[in-house]
Amino acid sequence: MRKLWLLVGEGLLALMLCVPHTGLTQPASDELHKLQQDMEAIKAGQKQMLNDLQEIKKLLSSRGDERSPIRDINTTLHVAEAFSQGDPKATLTLVEFTDYP
Repeated sequence: MRKLWLLVGEGLLALMLCVPHTGLTQPASDELHKLQQDMEAIKAGQKQMLNDLQEIKKLLSSRGDERSPIRDINTTLHVAEAFSQGDPKATLTLVEFTDYP
């Protein structure tokens, strides 16, 4: 049994010495340069998205109160002959959902 453990231990030691340590190697300089270029491209894309977002915010903030989606509109709706249930003088709230595709 002792010989078996010794044989297994020697096999593991030989395996550890023969297998290259890929996690410890550093990337080649051209790979590092490509990664840096990719990072710069990502940063440029993020900056462009932030600029676009700021432009959208400016466009939305320049909308006046007349274009505001939240406003009170008081009007009279005539439904004299329509079927109804409940108090005829009740207040009606209409919500328009126009943002859905």
